[in-house]
Amino acid sequence: MSAVQAALAGDPVLAEHYATFRANAEAALDPALVALVRDAVAAVHGMARAPDESMLDDRTKLCLAYARRMPFEHTAISDAEASAVTAHLGEAGYVAFSVVTALADAECRAAMVDLPGLAGA
Repeated sequence: MSAVQAALAGDPVLAEHYATFRANAEAALDPALVALVRDAVAAVHGMARAPDESMLDDRTKLCLAYARRMPFEHTAISDAEASAVTAHLGEAGYVAFSVVTALADAECRAAMVDLPGLAGA
């Protein structure tokens, strides 16, 4: 259970909505890519080891490079970089990828500040 999910434990309706939103975004992508994105974002925050990219194709590496920039450099991501990810994943896939990456970032940040403790969970 993520720190966000733990913090929402006191509100079962909100917790269920969050879990459903997260699951729907993840279901739109390959599960292997979801795991790699979550690991890459956690590594940016110093919470995990960076994924081994040695066996990945160039398009997956492109997605991970983009995901690593989202936590601290999102305003510097160019239209060309976004277009390259969209070309690989499709428009709906790009949106799901963006949501998965943003939630991974939020969940890392929530864990770093002990959001469940702050929320009294």
